[in-house]
Amino acid sequence: MAKSRTEIDKDMMYRKIMPTSAKNNRSAGADEHSIPVPGGGDPARTRPAAGLQLPESQDMVLINLMEDLVISRLESTLMRFNCCKCNKCKKDIAAIALNKLTPRYVVMKQNDDTKKAKAEEEFGSTVTGALVQAIMLVKKEPRH
Repeated sequence: MAKSRTEIDKDMMYRKIMPTSAKNNRSAGADEHSIPVPGGGDPARTRPAAGLQLPESQDMVLINLMEDLVISRLESTLMRFNCCKCNKCKKDIAAIALNKLTPRYVVMKQNDDTKKAKAEEEFGSTVTGALVQAIMLVKKEPRH
């Protein structure tokens, strides 16, 4: 039995409102540059991976400079404080610090460190301050 015009319109509106349903209807094979959505359950639901290589230029990558700064400064900041250095606490500290910071996404060449160095100079003290606050929170109430 053919669908009525009303049913077709409902299906079309649903696909516009719920874009993930259109992605789920595609082939189940996920893109090689994607990772599963947390709590998704459905392997076809994916989101772009960090450091995504852009299709128009393979030597250009999209990164969050703040995330790189947090990761690079995490160990040195942890050394100053007497707190747990397990992976769970490190991830909690990084997540709390990143949530306090404004993301700074840039598109740059894969091995170009000039933008990273400029961000380090400009936002280094802000990142360290956010890390210290996060360390104090996790130190007060660790999750293990």
